[in-house]
Amino acid sequence: MIGYKFLINLLFLSSLASCQSQPNNKDKQNEKNIESAKAVSVKEKFTLPSELDEISGFTFLSNDNNIVYAIQDEAGIVYTYDLKNGSIVSQFEFGPDADYEEITTDGEYFYILQSNGSIFSFPIGMDVDQAKVKKFDSKNLIKGEYESLAYDSKTKSLSVLCKSCSIDKGESTLTGYRLNILEQGEVVLNGSFSIDLNAVNKLHSKEFKSLKPSALSKRNSNNQWYVLSSVDNIILILDESLNPLEVINFKKKQFEQPEGINFNNQDAMFISSERNKAHNAFIYQIQE
Repeated sequence: MIGYKFLINLLFLSSLASCQSQPNNKDKQNEKNIESAKAVSVKEKFTLPSELDEISGFTFLSNDNNIVYAIQDEAGIVYTYDLKNGSIVSQFEFGPDADYEEITTDGEYFYILQSNGSIFSFPIGMDVDQAKVKKFDSKNLIKGEYESLAYDSKTKSLSVLCKSCSIDKGESTLTGYRLNILEQGEVVLNGSFSIDLNAVNKLHSKEFKSLKPSALSKRNSNNQWYVLSSVDNIILILDESLNPLEVINFKKKQFEQPEGINFNNQDAMFISSERNKAHNAFIYQIQE
């Protein structure tokens, strides 16, 4: 009889412990469900050579979907890389060694963003005449850290986002700037804008008190903006007016250090990732 009571009590305590642990397990499962509801899936992976271990940005020209133009965050060099053949076709120097974070193009000029907010522009070509390299001085922007620059073919302008700027400290905003393109690739400031993080939070279970964008690109087929954040492990999709539409998650281990996002002329999405602690850097074509 004593053994029977002991068994009943043991089963009761076990059941009680199980019930008490269920909410935590359920919460964890809900988090997993949220993460898996909208996630990034890789269609194809391209291994990059050691010269691009620190790839920080890349872009396409409209005439070739296999060729990317990439930069890395230590040297003032643009690398022409063939995705199909897996090799660097050419490289050309546009400036001194520095921390370069993003490259974009309007089809005539390349525009390259330095982390302090300076922008270098020069004509597309294999031999860059240093005399033709224009520089938009970072003094024209709020002092801060910048990694995101994109070209808008509809307005023929550039947009740049703060990664860490004093203007956003303590605010639920992410500040950006619009820049007009003049003749010969010269760039001038044309005002600022902000993205409302409170509106972003309504789309996601995690509350973003700040956002640290690593890259920016505009998808011409639907006029939507794509903001990649390596720190936050998300892609934020905005409409043409910069209103948040969707948050797409990716797992922390899915990409070693994603720093670039762009689309080719067939509307395929690509993400680049620095080597960091991996064996190689990669460019990934994303399954949609």
